[in-house]
Amino acid sequence: MAQIKLKPPLARLLTKNLPAYLLLAAFRHQDEKHDETALTGLFSSVHLVLKDTISRSHDLDLLALWLINLWRLFNLLRQYSGEDNAEWHVANTETQNSYRFKAYDVAPIRDQLKLRIEECYNSLMKKAIEHVFCPKIVPGILQHESSSDLMTAGQESRGRADSQRKSLNDLLAFLDTVHSKLKTYGGDEILVKQVIGQMANWMCALALNHMMFRRELCNFEKAIQIKHNVTEIQNWLNSKGLPDCREHLEPLVQACHLLQSRKDASNLDTLCGEMTSRLKPRQVVAILQHYDPSDEMEDGLSADFLIEIQKKLNQRAIANGDPLEDKNALIMMGTYLPPFNTQPFSYSDFPLETLSLPSCLHMQSVCRLL
Repeated sequence: MAQIKLKPPLARLLTKNLPAYLLLAAFRHQDEKHDETALTGLFSSVHLVLKDTISRSHDLDLLALWLINLWRLFNLLRQYSGEDNAEWHVANTETQNSYRFKAYDVAPIRDQLKLRIEECYNSLMKKAIEHVFCPKIVPGILQHESSSDLMTAGQESRGRADSQRKSLNDLLAFLDTVHSKLKTYGGDEILVKQVIGQMANWMCALALNHMMFRRELCNFEKAIQIKHNVTEIQNWLNSKGLPDCREHLEPLVQACHLLQSRKDASNLDTLCGEMTSRLKPRQVVAILQHYDPSDEMEDGLSADFLIEIQKKLNQRAIANGDPLEDKNALIMMGTYLPPFNTQPFSYSDFPLETLSLPSCLHMQSVCRLL
């Protein structure tokens, strides 16, 4: 078997998801021949090469390329399977239905692909993204000040001002880089939402965990700055067609609203109501415990007031039927990474009959398009 090393620079010039479509064509050829041994042998060879590539690589481009193609192949093996699943076939044209597998059950192949997708996603997020992205979160969200704030802060040095101006831009630029690569290699909406949504989760978790234990971040003015920075990120998400990912940042938004709200007994219902619905009881209390009044005329929060807050939040949790672990939760799960969700189905309208073998791959001597 010829081993082909498809490099990302070349992949960017080819049809998006081309490796997935070529592998589907090869699998279908063996299915037409009723050659189960050849089909499973082909998949085993491809599987071993991909497993080795994924486990060894730390490269953002390479891991994004293969995550996208594995995910597309996984869905193609649902769309063109012989299984009776209306969701997978309802959008197929008559021609597409004629290409469905007839002799071989591809479910075992999908099961193996699912494992590789999860492994590739984990490698992409943990080995290629996390170590670059996460150090940008605290400077970009919690330390960044807007240009107008910096202009009025005459005591700050030029170097510090320049650094703060760049921090949020650096964070947004890396988000842009990841999003651009995913789209360039053919990432669909489901995949892009999971990757960017997880990055939004990390932003919220790391920023909120810092806020809950740093008194200098828990004041009215700082809440305004942080809310501004979060809004800039939310605007970026909107501009990329990812408004659903804004939800991942909502606990951080609510923390800012909490710091900006009136903190007295007459406002208990608001403080413990919808305004903090995405925050756990102990998180609300931790933020208020570290609240630093900006106005010298404003008193700090008394222990009795915090006890009343805790009681009302506990009542809210009971009324909502929240699990006990939510009531006692404080720290968000940082850079925790749940598995890639392969449940949603992604349909492809690509016409397989137009598929051609690019000459730049130099494969004509070892194979032909089937």
